[in-house]
Amino acid sequence: MRTYSMKRSLLQKFPLIAIGLSALVGPLSRVVEAEDGTPYLLTTLNRLELVGFPVHQPAVDSGIVSSISGSVISWIPNYQDTTFGSSLATAGEYYAEVVGPSTHSWLGHRLELDEVATRTRSDNGLVVTNSPFNTHGMPDPTLQGAQLEVRRHLTVDGLWGESVRNRILFGGEKAATFSFAINVPQSAGGVRTICPILDQSGNLSWRDSDLPSAQTPPLGIITPGSSVGIAFGERRGSSLGLTGCKRTWPTATPLQAGVNLLSYPYSSDLRLGIDWGTPADGFKGLTNPLPNQDRIEILEGTARRCYAPELQSNGRLRWRLLDPIYTSKRWATPPFYLDRMPAGQGFLLRKNKPDPNHFFRPPQP
Repeated sequence: MRTYSMKRSLLQKFPLIAIGLSALVGPLSRVVEAEDGTPYLLTTLNRLELVGFPVHQPAVDSGIVSSISGSVISWIPNYQDTTFGSSLATAGEYYAEVVGPSTHSWLGHRLELDEVATRTRSDNGLVVTNSPFNTHGMPDPTLQGAQLEVRRHLTVDGLWGESVRNRILFGGEKAATFSFAINVPQSAGGVRTICPILDQSGNLSWRDSDLPSAQTPPLGIITPGSSVGIAFGERRGSSLGLTGCKRTWPTATPLQAGVNLLSYPYSSDLRLGIDWGTPADGFKGLTNPLPNQDRIEILEGTARRCYAPELQSNGRLRWRLLDPIYTSKRWATPPFYLDRMPAGQGFLLRKNKPDPNHFFRPPQP
């Protein structure tokens, strides 16, 4: 069994926080997706790093959609000893994802649940909320026949909240030194940064850095295919261990014009030009760099490396390093190419035009 780690050498420097994702989804008797036990170890040290998650939480339940009525999805969950809504934790945020059949038009798309309304239903119905996190809008009759899995979101608060609280409360670190940048669809700029607040009673909450006087719910949803920009305290070090499940279906990851924080959501290295980053994914190869080109940026502290798709003589693309000073005009010399990113490596994609129909797809053979 392989262990995924962005920086293995740092694991000995910081304590490891071990989290079994199955423990976060609700009553274990309802977990119907078998855990494959795939581990993922994540560490950070630099002032700012982008990290992603190649594993996800096991499904709370799975079933087939039978009909749609407005925002309510009628389905037949596998586990029916209790109503489905009773399995949703009070403080949790959940989504339904289409994982089959392989020919279904909704395959790989996600729908955000109205947890409060879903809990009150006695018929197992799923109530969908009109959310910017929905990747294909609200449900309609074309969703019928889809196989759904419902799982709990990974969130900043759920993954790092307790560690941040302890380091502020007992480690003497300042709350202002912790920040987490996340994708928030349809928000200004598309990326928002949330920072912790600790009150006099030691209770942790979060605020949007663009709205310093307002507190936000302790969520910080991390959607599949996205990454998180982490600045973790004055001592910098963050270490996190997860055991989760691997996804095997396409993952809807809409792209906006401008900044997108991304990470390949599969438990294998991303091979650029093979698994993703090809013309089929909406990218165009260039002979010479242009100011408005799509580009990938890798961030590690103050270091920033920018790559753009270069057209090869065989018609394929390779992501070539740009000159660190003249990023919109010149390739770096000698030539250097980004052909592979480790599992869990986060990156920034600057997109010239939006692509609402973008998908990450499972690794090619």
